[in-house]
Amino acid sequence: MTYPSFEAALAASHTALIAMANADPQPSLALWSHSDDAVLANPLGAPKRGIAAITPEVRRVAAMFGGAAGPLEFEEVSRIVSPDLGVVIGIERMAVRRVGSDDVIQNALRVTTVFQREDDGWRLVLRHADRVTA
Repeated sequence: MTYPSFEAALAASHTALIAMANADPQPSLALWSHSDDAVLANPLGAPKRGIAAITPEVRRVAAMFGGAAGPLEFEEVSRIVSPDLGVVIGIERMAVRRVGSDDVIQNALRVTTVFQREDDGWRLVLRHADRVTA
């Protein structure tokens, strides 16, 4: 899938988060650059660099979730966009269920997301998330 604008890629990334909470990694995987420099740094493990390392990590994380238990809330803190690079820093909040449990977990992550314009459109090149939201 291609994203012709930064705004389209950012909106797709929010849709992908809901899909991840519903155990579907495909929308997230469609966002990623195939550049060797792409990095996923989530709070569930060591940073992964390059699509060959990012793909199994995205699948592993999606498999942990048993469904969204509420809407995604995104609080944008800052945005910097140039013709070829876009950065958004924000707080993501979503209630989710873990696989094998009916308990609802309130997830809150501080996230830095970086997109770059590539030959086929805007692609995700960095997602760094941690649980520090205060």
